[in-house]
Amino acid sequence: MSVPSIEKTLTPKETFIYKDLIGPFFNPNWHFHPEFQISYIMEGEGTRFIGDHVQNFKKGDLVMTGPNLPHLWRNDNAYFKKDSGLSTRGLVIYFDHVLLSEPLLEMEEFYKINKLVAHSLRGIEFHGETREIIIRFLLDLDKQKGFKRILKLLEILDTLANSTEYSILASPNYMNAFKGGDAEKMRKVYDYVMTNFKTNISLDEASSLLNMTTTSFCRYFKPRANKTFTRFVNEIRIGHARKLLLEDNFNISQISYECGYNALSNFNRQFKSITDMSPLEYRKLFLNIQTPV
Repeated sequence: MSVPSIEKTLTPKETFIYKDLIGPFFNPNWHFHPEFQISYIMEGEGTRFIGDHVQNFKKGDLVMTGPNLPHLWRNDNAYFKKDSGLSTRGLVIYFDHVLLSEPLLEMEEFYKINKLVAHSLRGIEFHGETREIIIRFLLDLDKQKGFKRILKLLEILDTLANSTEYSILASPNYMNAFKGGDAEKMRKVYDYVMTNFKTNISLDEASSLLNMTTTSFCRYFKPRANKTFTRFVNEIRIGHARKLLLEDNFNISQISYECGYNALSNFNRQFKSITDMSPLEYRKLFLNIQTPV
């Protein structure tokens, strides 16, 4: 994979900006920037990459990322087809770290905000009632002007800081190992895997995209993704399998084949390695959650 590109979203005179992003697909480039980011997905689905975290996303996704944490919301391949009729929409806040300066975070009153900032360096997904409250705040934010917008942002941060309805995304030992020249390389590998994961993924072909030997490619990839290339491919495939299991339109053998596995036993083994449960257990758990008692 290539290294994410480094972006700057704020001008020197801005402390934060609010964007309503509408388009055929989200930014397809793996990137990071020095600002904090809060993202709510109103329309669209695909695969979310944050640090070494890989997971599906869909409408309702609410995530906060900290400064310089690589991330990408990559839409499913169908969104990139001409005349697909699909569209995406996301409400996004970018804000500068000066709003949460270190002297301020050291104050007793900012203990929970300080904890939120620390967690954001690995990415945080919010759910439950917290998500519903934040969505209302975000929809209201565009109506606010001047200092009232700052107050609304602080109210959003206070709500997130006091929430217990969250999951931390990247692993505890994740560190951004990317350099500025890696972005295009990573994009090529991401695109290759996302386009071909349902069929054969060739290590030789992935290596050739970067003009590397397979040995050099594996050495290059692992510290940047915090996982092996094989593990990365399996996470993409199992993420797609999760979506198919929840749709309940295929049996498990069909899903195995649809996700690029020729042997059901290998599919079951990889699924359990990544989710700590079998495909059948995963489907039953979801059905039990969705079925009212």
